[in-house]
Amino acid sequence: MILVDSSAFIEYYRPSGNPAVRAEVAAAVAADRVAVNGIIQTELLAFASRPVDFEALAGDFRAFHWLELRRTEFDLAADLGFGLRQKGVTVPATDLVIAASAIGAGATLYHLDEHFERIAEHGELATRDLRASI
Repeated sequence: MILVDSSAFIEYYRPSGNPAVRAEVAAAVAADRVAVNGIIQTELLAFASRPVDFEALAGDFRAFHWLELRRTEFDLAADLGFGLRQKGVTVPATDLVIAASAIGAGATLYHLDEHFERIAEHGELATRDLRASI
């Protein structure tokens, strides 16, 4: 399973997005391996420019695997954040929850966000940093 962060989805859906990033996400979509959670869905759909874009995105997101965010993910996110903070690393709470969601599901997180690499350096998060494709 692959949890695709909004940073990767933005590149995927943008017509001028990086071809290598778009190809990697498209391959995951074609293989039915893409998962999302409520935070990622909200980050994408809330900023759609037009109703037609919103509906298209919502339709796509209904086809992806859904990772529920339960108390266990929020507890893990808090533990991750506290541990990172003790090491002098601060990341946004939403990124901690997304990372916890990936860890809990045993998913690899596709992203273009340096915060996830900071989390992975200090924990169990499996990542695919698509910035390397750019």
